[in-house]
Amino acid sequence: MYSVTILIASYNRLDFLKEAVHSALTQNYPDFEVLVIDDGSSEKTRSWLCHAESKNKQLRVIFQEHKGVAATRANGVKAASKDLILILDSDDRLLPGTLGKIAGEFELQPEIDLLYVNICHLLPNGKIWNRSYPSFKSNRMMTWVTLLFPRLPFKHSGTTYRRKTALELNTYDKSLPCKVDIDFFLKYMKNGKDLYLLKGQPMVLFRVHSQSLSRDRILGTKVWSLLIDRYGPKNPFLRFFIKIFKIGFELLKIVYVNVRKE
Repeated sequence: MYSVTILIASYNRLDFLKEAVHSALTQNYPDFEVLVIDDGSSEKTRSWLCHAESKNKQLRVIFQEHKGVAATRANGVKAASKDLILILDSDDRLLPGTLGKIAGEFELQPEIDLLYVNICHLLPNGKIWNRSYPSFKSNRMMTWVTLLFPRLPFKHSGTTYRRKTALELNTYDKSLPCKVDIDFFLKYMKNGKDLYLLKGQPMVLFRVHSQSLSRDRILGTKVWSLLIDRYGPKNPFLRFFIKIFKIGFELLKIVYVNVRKE
């Protein structure tokens, strides 16, 4: 049986964080911990985390100065004490039974290095709709879809991977200001690791709200350019084409968001 660390990177958003931690602690699985790395939150959030830790033996909290999500998750991987690491965003919730299903899939298929899951969206009006992701026959195909398509073919929240493998790949790139989850997936693809979609029902409730959207899309286009250079084809003309295609979509998103605000 695999042991699991549910890793939550925390930075304020206390009301959402409480629900995320509760959904993790109430998983029905015999060997897991919930590890919260708090990235310099307010005193109110830190006080709640200290109190929650004192009441729950399976909850462990580490505080740090504000360093950003990449450094926070990287520190969490190093601090984790279990075989597998399951990422849960601080504004999302694990659905009941998720942990057992994910760990069971690793038992059935020991070749898996990283597993990602389907999710359901919780909209601000309370409505819920399911989002299913595709599976791919090769890492190369998944890389192309990630770099070219306007929507990502995965969600980082709910993703589970072997701690040992993540450390071998140097976990999260602390130099990136955003898109760290995309870089993490692409790194696994480039290094020939086995990525697997757990098909079927959603495992994570993804909360859609204003803070869940990227605030600096111009910065995001710069990071996309870097990722295409890092993981795209060697042919410079193909890389240039992908950059024009991808950045064009990102700029259209900026226009769309601004039009909706008016």
